[in-house]
Amino acid sequence: MGAPESELHRAFVGSVLVSLFRGRFCDTLLPNRAVFTAAKGSSIYEAGDVRRDFFFLRHGVVKVGSVTDDGREVIYDLRKDGDVVGELCVCDTPRRDRAVALESSELTAVPYEEVLDNLQQNRDALHEIFGAVCRALSSSYDQVSLLSSGGILERLVKVLLRLAKQFGRSSGDLTEVETYLTQEEIAQMMASSRERVSVALNLLRDRALVRYSRGGHLLLDVQALENWRSAPSA
Repeated sequence: MGAPESELHRAFVGSVLVSLFRGRFCDTLLPNRAVFTAAKGSSIYEAGDVRRDFFFLRHGVVKVGSVTDDGREVIYDLRKDGDVVGELCVCDTPRRDRAVALESSELTAVPYEEVLDNLQQNRDALHEIFGAVCRALSSSYDQVSLLSSGGILERLVKVLLRLAKQFGRSSGDLTEVETYLTQEEIAQMMASSRERVSVALNLLRDRALVRYSRGGHLLLDVQALENWRSAPSA
């Protein structure tokens, strides 16, 4: 069962905002600001928080998601060095999402009003963001279909390929996902159960599409996964 459509819409708009903020405003917003460390597993903000801060991730990995009414956690996205966390305070106050450090992470908080002031002094950037958000809203239904359709194996392959693109580095003929993810966290990215994801991962391991490094990181045969996804019987 997938996350509610409205939540996936927010996640997609958030990913667009992150891509626009990444690097664009850092030089003017971040100098001389304090850096704080979020320990692995600690909350950066929770659903219901009313403080409107953007968090610029200097180092580490953070998961962004929510908890459904029946208590299941859903991960919308993972953020890494150079990304922004908390951008959905633009859309919702109190917050409807939450952010948790997947590993020890260093961040800088910038109040939304200061981000807005910076944008107001840069009309071209402001116009670009409005246009991008409108395009994101128009395209979000396609994103919902992509994330919520297909069987467990198909959805798992999509998630693995996204992780390879976002966190992968070359490791011989394979691609290693540099951040450590549990099967539970992968399941949360798919809005599925850990048990079903475990079975699907084992099937991919049996086909040598997925392996594990000595440190427990995923090792992926990206080309084989792409071929599997493109095959008519996939």
